[in-house]
Parts: sequence; structure tokens; C-alpha cells
Amino acid sequence: MTDDPHAAIRTPDQRLRVFVSSTLAELADERAAVAKAISAVGLTPVLFELGARPHPPQELYRAYLAQSDIFVGLYWERYGWVGPGMDISGLEDEFRLSGSIPRLLYVKDPAPEREPRLTAMIEELQTEGTDAYRPFRTPRELGRLVRDDLALLLSERFAAGGAAPAGSVGAAASEHRTRLSLPAPSTSLVGRDDDIAAVTTLLVDPAVRLVTLTGPGGVGKTRLAVAVAGRLEARDRWTATFVPLASVTDPAAVLPRVAAAVGASIEGARTALDVLAEHFAGAPALVVLDNLEQVTGAAPVLDELLACAPDLTVLATSRTVLRLRAERDYPVSTLAVPAATDGPILDQLASSAAVALFVDRAQAVRYDFALTADNAAAVVEICRRLDGLPLAIELAAARTRLLDPAALLARLATSLDALGTGPVDLPERQRTLRATVEWSIGLLGEDEQELLARLSVFVDGWTLDAAVDVAGLGEDRTLDLLDALAGQSLVQIEATAAGPRFRMLTSVRDIAAERLAAGGHLDAVRQRHAACFRALVDGAEWPAERQAAWAARLRADEENLRAAIRWFFEHDVTPLPHLFHMLWLFWQVSDRMPEGRAWTDELQRRSDELDDQARFELLLTSSLTAVEVGDDGGALAMTAEIEQLAPGITDPYLQRVGSLALSWTLPIRDDFDGALAAATDALTGFRAGDEPFLAFAMLTVGILDLAMGRQDEARSCLTEVAELGRWSDNRWLEAAAGAQLAAIAIADGDLVEARHLVAAAVAFDDDAQMSTLTITFALIATARLLVAEGDERSAAVALGAVHALRERSGLQAWPTTRRGEADVAALVARALGAEAYADAFAEGMTRSRSDALHLVRASATATNEREGHR
Repeated sequence: MTDDPHAAIRTPDQRLRVFVSSTLAELADERAAVAKAISAVGLTPVLFELGARPHPPQELYRAYLAQSDIFVGLYWERYGWVGPGMDISGLEDEFRLSGSIPRLLYVKDPAPEREPRLTAMIEELQTEGTDAYRPFRTPRELGRLVRDDLALLLSERFAAGGAAPAGSVGAAASEHRTRLSLPAPSTSLVGRDDDIAAVTTLLVDPAVRLVTLTGPGGVGKTRLAVAVAGRLEARDRWTATFVPLASVTDPAAVLPRVAAAVGASIEGARTALDVLAEHFAGAPALVVLDNLEQVTGAAPVLDELLACAPDLTVLATSRTVLRLRAERDYPVSTLAVPAATDGPILDQLASSAAVALFVDRAQAVRYDFALTADNAAAVVEICRRLDGLPLAIELAAARTRLLDPAALLARLATSLDALGTGPVDLPERQRTLRATVEWSIGLLGEDEQELLARLSVFVDGWTLDAAVDVAGLGEDRTLDLLDALAGQSLVQIEATAAGPRFRMLTSVRDIAAERLAAGGHLDAVRQRHAACFRALVDGAEWPAERQAAWAARLRADEENLRAAIRWFFEHDVTPLPHLFHMLWLFWQVSDRMPEGRAWTDELQRRSDELDDQARFELLLTSSLTAVEVGDDGGALAMTAEIEQLAPGITDPYLQRVGSLALSWTLPIRDDFDGALAAATDALTGFRAGDEPFLAFAMLTVGILDLAMGRQDEARSCLTEVAELGRWSDNRWLEAAAGAQLAAIAIADGDLVEARHLVAAAVAFDDDAQMSTLTITFALIATARLLVAEGDERSAAVALGAVHALRERSGLQAWPTTRRGEADVAALVARALGAEAYADAFAEGMTRSRSDALHLVRASATATNEREGHR
């Protein structure tokens, strides 16, 4: 110490002084960056470590502060040292003593281990709203912020040559924060042009005062809000202010935080509401409230603010709605992912928002990354696997630094954590996809978390009835909790013709499933899930009417059905024979026959666990699926087993199905007479019982009649089949019959009728719902038409397309139709010659599904034009 205790302690320099307050060790790099920034604008940094050591620490920093003109406070995790005889740390003491000079405050994020007393100090700043502060992450970012803020403060507060007036932060600095409060985007915003336009249109409507962008974590709500605010600020007279609320947990702190962000000082007994109402009077203003989900309790006071400030509009981002009458909810959806097609071209894929985002972010870590024919399928599947969620896609694309898309896709199949950690400038809760989801789940109540875990057993969505069955909580309670989960953006609701359908993102489902497994209820919930979907299929026979709606209902729950089937394989196979028998029609009309064949094969290997009737029912379904996929040997072997078991089967319905199965396999041995007799016997029995297989037995009889040259009998039978198809809303059945009737019309020379029948066979409302079997039937009829018109080369192309479609779908021609198809092919080959036929057939092999449909429709049109000129 000096001899004179009252000697002045002078700063190292007499220029304008900037006092830097922070803990020393944890923010050493930041202090150095700030000192450099202060010197860069011609000011003197005042730092404790540069001081005179003979003086006590408290005396030294207080003296330095008393001689300083500007205060810079830096805060991270440590509260700092509390000296002898003090009840607050030197860090807090410096802040409280600095009230007479302009203050620039900076808080480092993330801070997962911030000490409670520092947290309380920062929350007090937020609540009082008398000082604005900026968040930062790196020393470099901090240095830039301090340099800019000091430059503005110098130019606007010290331009007259004098020091700043005593008080709080200079108004210019606060205004600077307001003007620059919209975060500058570091990456491009992909796939949101329509959303930006829609939200902007909402906000410029004078009747709209509050818009909430809702959606799951990582969907891009903040980026969208900033883009919208930037557009409004650029084109209109709006002043936009961005207010981050992720660190705020007390709803009472929301308005003070807004006041701090816009530079509105809260002094004396005035409330934040009063101050903000005055601040926003007279000019249009937009406030972006980011991450409101954990402080939705602030909704009433926000409503009051809107009522008091008619020129204010609020754009909020939240994972849950605020439930205010003034609120307009705008759900932010995930990015569009390409639909499954036959080899889409790269330009079409690249135009998909999800794929475009992946490519853009991949190029950020690998400058030479490009979408190619080799990696396109993997990129698309990654985007599908991640549900088009922007954050997940960005994290996945960053992994291309180390993994090519195929390798990344393989890792994604087994682990959500394969995406790794994102950029350090993301908020901590978004550094990993897991952190984002767990942040959202952590906001739920205990009952909501439990239901979310139970719902994770569903695959690709569920209905309300299914949720009630699986959750085991009763309808009213399940509905209330579902509504809460939807409100938190953890469950999405999709309106369908069959009623509301719910689903969750894959990332949410994966983490919820982990919680279900950890909670000890997984086995019971899976059992209820399997029972629910067994009842969906097994609870009623095939519908006599509205078969398309029935198939669509099963199609919506295909993944759930697969999960249920797998559960029965693991625990009890006895329900599966009847389940598979009932699913046969669905497999038929939905192009799932190879999958059905795989399921029945797996069960056949465990047939010793079944009684005779169950084995018989399994053999029936197995033989029918074997015929569909071209396993002639397997079909004949199973038919032999069916004949052995038949005498012991007392169920007349199963006996008739056995006769029908026999009629499908006997043509393999070229026994068409035996096949017709068996099909006729089945048809007679089905007519007596008015049973679901009636139409299929009738179709089989008609096709066999046609193959045997019995055209009149075939026409009569197939016409009745087509009528049954129309009556039962089974377009597959109607189209199959129509294609066979077209062959009869061609044989009769009635090409106009044939053309009409072929066109009708492919006149579906949605081409995607058309089965491969339907298209191939129409292509064979088209080939017959083209032969009749003398265009054998196009007929050969059609036949090649038939072969290609069947090969890609794992199907083969029915034994009952092979004879007729072979006759057409032989006729075309003779007319063209072997080499020309092979060339045209090979061209047809390259045709996609959509190309094949175009060929059918174009041929019918061309035929129509030719008929018109005759």
C-alpha cells in the first residue's frame, strides 16, 4: 500500500476510459478481445489486471470505475469473488456502482453451469428493463459487438465533445440495438418463399395483431420469423425488434425483456406495460417474440399490451399456441420431400425443398458435394427418414464431411444420434436433434409425457380410436392429452376423409420410444397395439361395399399392421393364418403381394404350431400368393397339401376357397378343364352364401372361359364382374374385368368398344392407387388393339413394358392368363421378325410406370382419331 491512503489512483491513460467488468479467469479471452476493440476506436480500456498492485482489489476497481466514462459488463457462468465484509461479489458491486455512466452489457451463451447468484443478477436486469444487453458466443463475436456499439455511442452521444450525461445506457446505443436487433442470417433460407409471403400477408392486415408461428423444434420458426420481419422492415414503415426469450423462465420477465430490447427504460413506479404502451404509440412497430413456449403464462399481459398499443403487431414463435382470441396460428410445416417415383430426374429432385437444403448445407462442409445419380436415392431417403425437418437435415448434411449419403443413411437406420453435433453458433438446445426434442418434451406435464411415450408404439400415425385402445386411459382423457400434445407441436393432426389422424416426427417418436422402454410399460403397450390392429383386420369380413375405402383405411395403417404382425410372430402365431387370409384382398389391390408372400412363407416355417384348420387357411393364402409371384412349384406343392387336409375341414367357406385356389394352380399343368370345373364349383358355393370371394371366383371363371375360347360365356361372366366391381366400389375388380372384355371386343372386331373399355380400365382418380396388375391388364389389351390397328412395333413396346412392371413389382402373369398373353406375343413376333421384336420389347422394358400409363392412354386416343377419319 502507499503511504498516503487517500492518494489518487489514476488510470494508465487520460483518454476516454471504458471500464471492463467481468470475472477474470473464465473470460480472459473475451477481456482481451474487448480491450482490443476499445483501443480500435481510440478509447482506453480500463482493466483490473493493468492496475497498481499496492492497492487493495476493492479500492482499485472502485477508483478505476469512478474515473471511467463508459461501463462494459461481461457475464458468463461465474458470479465472482465476494470480498471480506461484503455480501455481494466485486462483479455485482461494479455493476451497481456504474449507474451514473452509459452501460453496455454482454451475456455469453450457452451457460449450462451458470451460478445461481449470477442467474439472479441477470434476471433482475431483465425484469427491471433499464439496461439492454446482447448475447454472444465467441470472443471474436464479442469484439465486433463492442467495437460497433462504442463507435455508435461515440458518434451520437459524445459528438458535442462532452461526456455522456449521467444516467443509464445512452438512447443512441439502445436505438442501435433496436435497429440491428434482427439476427443476421449466416445461411440461406431454403424452401420458405410461400411461408414468408403468407405470413407477411397476415401481418399487414390491420385486423391481425398477433401471429404465432407454431411447429416442432427445429422446423425453422425463428428463421422464418426473422425473414418476415426483415421483409416488413425493408418494404414498409415498420420498426422490427427481435426479442429472444429462450433463457426466460418467468412470464413476468417477458415485458421487461421487450422493454430492454427496444430501449424503453422502466423508471420509478411505472410498469413495463405502461412504458411499452407509451413507447409504441404513434408508429407501426413489429416485435418478434422468439421461443415463447416456456413462458406462455405471459399471454394475458401480451393481450393487454396489444390493447394498449394499437400500432404494435407481435410475431411470436412457439411450440405451442397462446390461446388468445387475437391470435392467428400459423403452423410451420416441415419441408416437402420428393414422393416415390420411378427414377425421378435429378432436376426434379433438386427442386424439392428438403433435398435443396441438404445439398446447400452439404456444400458448406464439402465444396465439391453435388447431387448425382449415384447418391440421389440416399439423399432423398435421408430427407424422408428425417421427415423433412430442417434442423435434422442440416445436421445430417454436416455429416457429409465424413460420410457419404449412403453410409449416413445406414447409420440413421439405427441411431438418432448419428446426426452428431451442429454448429457452435446454434443455441445449445439445437446443437443436436436429441437436445431439441428433449427440450420440447421437458416442457410437458407428467401425464402428457407418459401418453407421448405410449403413442411412440404407433408407426406412421394413428387414429383417435387406436390411441384410446393403446393408451388405456379412456376416451375423454386421451383426447384431452392428445390436444395438449398437439398444442405443443409434438403431435401433428392431419384431416382425412376418414376423420382426424395423428402422427409425430420420427425424431420425437424415437426419443419417446426410449422413454417408453425405460418406463417398464413397453410390453403391455405393444400388446395392446397388436390387439388393436388385429381387430381392425380380423373384426369383420371383407366389406361387400366400399371396398376401396376399406383398402384405403388399411393402407393408412400399413406400418402399424406390420408392427402388429411382427408382435404376433414374437409372441403368438395362432391368429396370423386368419389375419393373412383377410389381408389377401388388401395385398391384391395395393401391390403388396410379394410382401404377403414373404409373411406367409415365414409362417409356413412355423406351421407345426397351428391346428389343422389354421394350417389349411394358411395354405389357401400361401397358394394364392405363390401364384401371384410366379412360384409355380410352391403353388402346386401347397395345392397338394390343401387336397390332403380338405376332407377334415368342416367349414364350407374354407372348402370353397380351396376349390378356387385349385382353379388358379391347375393351369400351371395346362389343365384348363379341371381349373374351370373347380372355379365353377367355388362360384356356385359362393353365390349361395353371398360371400366376399364371389367376385374373384366369377373373374376366374370368366378368364378361364376366355382362355378356352368360350367368348359368349366369358362375356356374360366378366360383365357381371364389372358390375359387381362398380357396386362394391372395387375399381381394381372393375378394371380387371374391363381389360378382359376389351379382348373379347377386339376379337369381335368392335375396336370402338375395346378402346372405351381400355380407357376406362385406367381411368382412376389417382394413378398412384392403380395396381401393377391393373396396368398390365390394360397394357395387354392395348397390345391387342395395336395389333388390330397394324402397329405391331408399338404392341411389342407395350409387351416389354408389361414385363418390366412385373419384374419391378415381383409379380408374374397369372397361370389363367398366360396362354392368351403368349398368343399375342407370338403374333407380334411373327409380324415384326425376331430382331425387330426384341428391339421394341427392350425399348418397352425401359418404360416407367407413368410411361406405361401414357402409352395406354395415347394408344386409345390414337385409335379414336383413326376411327374418326374412317
